[in-house]
Amino acid sequence: MFDRMRTLLQKIPISIRKYVDDNIASPVALIGCRATNPRLSLDCCEYDLVIIREHMDLHKDKYLKIDDHNVELINIWDPRKNIIATKGMIIVNGLVAHQFFSHSTYPSALAAFGKKSIVASLFCSDKIDTVVSKSPILASMWLKISAYHFLEGMLGLAGYRPMPLHELNQIRNLEFEDQYISDGIQVALTCTGIERSTRSTISRSSSAILKMCSENYDKELVIEKAKQLVKLGMLPDCYYYLGKMASKDLANKDSAFFNSYSKLIQISMDLSTDAPLIQKLHLQLFAAAKNVLKNYRTITAA
Repeated sequence: MFDRMRTLLQKIPISIRKYVDDNIASPVALIGCRATNPRLSLDCCEYDLVIIREHMDLHKDKYLKIDDHNVELINIWDPRKNIIATKGMIIVNGLVAHQFFSHSTYPSALAAFGKKSIVASLFCSDKIDTVVSKSPILASMWLKISAYHFLEGMLGLAGYRPMPLHELNQIRNLEFEDQYISDGIQVALTCTGIERSTRSTISRSSSAILKMCSENYDKELVIEKAKQLVKLGMLPDCYYYLGKMASKDLANKDSAFFNSYSKLIQISMDLSTDAPLIQKLHLQLFAAAKNVLKNYRTITAA
């Protein structure tokens, strides 16, 4: 067992382990693609370090550079309440009380997450109905957010943990026995607008996200990842990723923010103002989400 733990620790650069030893007294574990899918990781992928706190108090998540490595510090209280995120975690230090807890509920947790995401997609449809005649930009925004919820929901129902930077690739590899699900995924991808993924569009979106998310601790990390995807020629993946990160931020904003920053929102998410097209895609995505929610217990990946 200890030989295996030593092998897993070798995945973590010495400089990061030294930072943890010198600066963090609480137990720490590595999660994310660096822990569970290292072959999938890109150079820009951060080392997600969860810090297990006895009390959350005022600890804040943060992003930092250690040598040339991107590192994100994420505070949680109990890994057993974060089954999806902590599956496959690698112990960095401590965790004596937590390292042997079971992830036997992981499949059911993913299924519950998938269902919740499909429900969230349907809730967005109500918002689209409310604004489509008055503000095509907001309707287009909620359509994209709805599509991202739908797609991450399908990943969850298929038994996969969504990973934003790799999510489009995860979706490409999905296969379902029922054609209506595959058709729904295609509609959702159309809603995200990835066919418009050009270098100029991505550049404008990146600049707008930096301004719109100026208070976010990880904004530089998001842009660094986008730059590497462009450098690798992965334009659709980059476009999808930037839209996903913007949607996560915007989903929690209020109407005052939307009214004040509508132009920035439009550029950051590359939003269409074609009301008839928005309405058409909205109805198709809504129907797909309703079908999935109705049959989610019987959905199986091929």
